[in-house]
Amino acid sequence: MPWFEFTADFDFRASRRVVLAYRAGTRLLVPTATAKAAEAAGAGRRGDKPEAAHERP
Repeated sequence: MPWFEFTADFDFRASRRVVLAYRAGTRLLVPTATAKAAEAAGAGRRGDKPEAAHERP
């Protein structure tokens, strides 16, 4: 599962009855199939893990 940053809104149809909606500006872990489909649609790019705001000591 890659980290992915969405630059445009993107809807991924996971199955016939399930559609996952991703908003532009979000960066999160997504299934590989979602990342490939979003890249093909020009809705974003794979990225690095974001910096954590809070780290445990």
